[in-house]
Amino acid sequence: MSSPPRRNWLDWQRGLAVLCMIEVHALDAWLSPAEPRSSIHTALWMLGGMAAPGFLYMAGLAQSLTLAAQARRGIPPRARLTTALRRALVVVAAAYGFRLLEYVLGGAWLVSGGWRDLFRVDVLNVIGVGLVLSALLAALPARVRAAAFVAAAALVALATPPIAAWSGGPSWLAPWSFARAPGASFALFPWLAFLFGGCAAGELLSASDRPVATIALGAALYAAGLAGDLLPTVYAHQDFWHASPAWTAMRLGIAVAASGALQLLPPAAPLRLLRALGRHSLLAYVASVELTYGFTARPLRRALGTGGVLLGAAALALLAWWAAELLDRRTARRRLPPPEAPVTPTAAAA
Repeated sequence: MSSPPRRNWLDWQRGLAVLCMIEVHALDAWLSPAEPRSSIHTALWMLGGMAAPGFLYMAGLAQSLTLAAQARRGIPPRARLTTALRRALVVVAAAYGFRLLEYVLGGAWLVSGGWRDLFRVDVLNVIGVGLVLSALLAALPARVRAAAFVAAAALVALATPPIAAWSGGPSWLAPWSFARAPGASFALFPWLAFLFGGCAAGELLSASDRPVATIALGAALYAAGLAGDLLPTVYAHQDFWHASPAWTAMRLGIAVAASGALQLLPPAAPLRLLRALGRHSLLAYVASVELTYGFTARPLRRALGTGGVLLGAAALALLAWWAAELLDRRTARRRLPPPEAPVTPTAAAA
């Protein structure tokens, strides 16, 4: 049985998340404090803020689609679970490997106490842990799996405000629960909700693309989040931009609706840049972090105006595209069959 055609929109959506990531990293690392702030900067921050939800959502979506494809090929449930857990642990290892690379190249070893950066929780750590948990949930019977993912996403989102208000004191668990430390942006709450939401979307799309239903689901999530924000709050801890379930639902709704919109595009749409960046998002992530926050970018740190930041982000995107295309070409050359030996007249006569 021939394998189904590749869903290019998956790469496109991941590529969009890469572009948002590059933009927000450049803005955060390079924008001068003396630059007057305007509505343009607010829009850029909002756009860049969709990068992490996009990556987490796509990680869950891709895992669900992969497990569904394996089930159709007749791979036993235990083998599917083992493979999914192995991949998740590879992501966890990659997260700490990248942190070590950043520690060395970023010059944290020159700073007193910089070794603590090795154990800082980042988006890759959350993705790795989330993939482990979602792989276990994926082992549930098919009839309850989608509901389990929806419940997990809702539970994480609704539990975030009290966890954010938790005052249990510093411990090894605190950085993993909610990002309260200075400079920390990621933790399990609320970010796991995006990954579980992606898993639920993957259950909807496991058999085929459903653009209209996906757009409708995304719009419903966004509307629910907007309505929830207008209602009187039941939480003592108020932090819309970091802990609000309403803001989590709205961002998840945007990610889901984007999946539906991209499904409407023809598979041959001229989006080569997005496809390349999406296929090599980890490479783009490493390059984006190191070339904005790393040692080599120190002369640009907090030194550029808005125009310079945008030009720098465009240059980073083109550089990441070039690296991704180069990697694709090298991979393609390795897969080519070896050339046949030329047939000499003597060999032909024999």
